[in-house]
Amino acid sequence: MINHYIKQKSIRATEADIQRIDLSNISPAISQERGILYVDDGLAEHTLDVYFLPNELKKPILIDIHGGGFISGDKEVNRLFGNTMAQKGFVVFNLNYRLAYPEYTVFDQVIDIDRAVGWILRNAANYNGDVSRIVIAGHSSAGVLAVTECLLCKSGEMREHFGIGERAYEYRGLLLDCGLMHFYQKSIAYWGMRNMVFPKHYKKMPQYRDMIFEDNPALSALPKTFLITNDNDELKDMTFYFKSLLDKNNLPNTLDRTGSDGHMGIVFRPYTPEGLDTMEKMIEFFN
Repeated sequence: MINHYIKQKSIRATEADIQRIDLSNISPAISQERGILYVDDGLAEHTLDVYFLPNELKKPILIDIHGGGFISGDKEVNRLFGNTMAQKGFVVFNLNYRLAYPEYTVFDQVIDIDRAVGWILRNAANYNGDVSRIVIAGHSSAGVLAVTECLLCKSGEMREHFGIGERAYEYRGLLLDCGLMHFYQKSIAYWGMRNMVFPKHYKKMPQYRDMIFEDNPALSALPKTFLITNDNDELKDMTFYFKSLLDKNNLPNTLDRTGSDGHMGIVFRPYTPEGLDTMEKMIEFFN
């Protein structure tokens, strides 16, 4: 009963978040293709949107994954962010994926991201996207999915655990926006969340152990990472925690905490001077 209540409350929160997006800030100069199926099964959860400047220049690719605590969220929340990043010269692929509880789990979401990236690699040339310059972004809980996707490029053992084939690509950069990066911390609240979004007996499963990033040796092969948080982000300590792991492994990273718009503020108000400044820092870091 409590899990059902949490799920419904989260869905309502997503609906409210979509209403927060000020679509008047979307640039009409950006072309968009929305609701493209990356798995041919008719599920809205298996769709993506593409945002790009319609010219002949080769552009870096941004793969953007929405947050929502694994159980809610929608690519619509990231619509303005995707449009703004396309204005900055990226081809942006904004993804949906199957939401956890009651039928699906985080492991299914990892598979969905893999499938979406496969579609992107096959179709990037149609949008003048450069597959040698891919940045992946994860907002809130999707930070976990973005890191896992990067690690799958580096670990054959992980790919075997998830039933994923060989890869011939890698990521130039990783963007973690207010990430849920310490979801495996010991607390009653996060214990409840894990029991809701992972399969039964998940602690014994190698896929789950792969996602305990501090114990995963593949972490040392992560690409350069740009972390975003601010003093009004309720998950800021998780960003600081993950930065400490990156520093411990001598991985290139930088932390931007100059904003003031709270959790995932860059998604809701990317057009503010603070948001635009963060984007410029990020672009410079990944170049």
